[in-house]
Amino acid sequence: MSVEEFHISKLVLDKFCVAGINYHKAGAATRGMFSITPECFGDIASSAKAAGIKSVFVISTCNRTEIYGIADSVLQLVELLVPHTRGDKNSFFEFGYFKSGEHALDHIFNVAAGLDSQILGDYEILGQLKRAVDLSKKYRLVGPVMDRILNFVYQASKKIKTETNLSNGTVSVSFAAIELLQQTPDIENRAVLVIGAGKFGSTVCKNLKTYLPQTSVTIMNRTDETARALGEANKISFARYSEISAEIEKADIVVVCTNAKEPTVFPDYFKPGAEKIILDLSVPMNVHPDVKNASGIKVTDVDQISKSILDRTLAIRKAEVPKAQAIIDFYKKEFSTWLHEYHYALHLKTWKAKLNEIDTLHTQVCEFYNDKELIDETERVARAQKAVKQLAVNLKLRNDKGCQFISIINDYLQTR
Repeated sequence: MSVEEFHISKLVLDKFCVAGINYHKAGAATRGMFSITPECFGDIASSAKAAGIKSVFVISTCNRTEIYGIADSVLQLVELLVPHTRGDKNSFFEFGYFKSGEHALDHIFNVAAGLDSQILGDYEILGQLKRAVDLSKKYRLVGPVMDRILNFVYQASKKIKTETNLSNGTVSVSFAAIELLQQTPDIENRAVLVIGAGKFGSTVCKNLKTYLPQTSVTIMNRTDETARALGEANKISFARYSEISAEIEKADIVVVCTNAKEPTVFPDYFKPGAEKIILDLSVPMNVHPDVKNASGIKVTDVDQISKSILDRTLAIRKAEVPKAQAIIDFYKKEFSTWLHEYHYALHLKTWKAKLNEIDTLHTQVCEFYNDKELIDETERVARAQKAVKQLAVNLKLRNDKGCQFISIINDYLQTR
């Protein structure tokens, strides 16, 4: 790439900006002040068009709100975003980040790959990014440069997903519990009691039916009707909460998801010598501390599950980061190649049309050609396409650009 080409490419890339706020510096309450709904984006889109900005989109999740755009300054994006939130500029400048050029490009690649997620390798962010871009496209606010950036970002994210283990393994406590149970000998013939039919308990029940379909599962909850409905929805047994002691006695494994402020499972629910596995997934712990002292009872809490399963998963994912970064570097180079050729694109399109015009005029008015010798439109277009393709190659490989346009006309007219 020549110095001139590098300068032009850098001028274009430097206009790619991102301003955002995320979990790194801002708590949930602060992040919430800057959240954006799809409906709000319509107002942002109108403001962007009024400001002459042709490419912009906003991604807003529980962990981040970011505005990306092609602008003269990243501060233009701040002016677009903040007035449409419940936050203020002072807070945004205190907790936010502001990047342009290469730094902004690195950021969007890392975000899409899950490298910047609160849980390393979280692939959900890519779907959220795509939905944000699709919304912006409805307002015609994704131009050719932004579109090509996103194209390479998507390709990199997909390759990282399929060719590395960055997103593999268990990262949720509810699924970690299932993975722990899968390691239990003869799990197919064990009876599992789930106590608590809230959101967490519901997820546990669904995972049990999906990943341990042969295992007997019973659900109970302080509100019997809630447990009954969950049981029917997942085709598992239901037991009344008043029978908690008897149901614990019948179970081999008890999963506690009650999330109450005080313990809900007590030592007197267990007969001496009974062997049982207790998974306490509640915060704070809902299994009374003395239950651990009972003979034959093994209690595992959330922290222990995190240590045994989640920490191992994150260690595996961290080892995959260099592979992911190498893939990102490859696609960044691909984008750089495309970008430094892009400024010829409009000229090439114009020259293709001009060659067609010259050819039509030349064959129609010159007395050397009769009607039988006139080429049809399909062949004319093919010849022009071939000539422009060669011009693109010459512009890329040779520096005498002024001569290229004259040469291409001569070569084109001599091709019959």
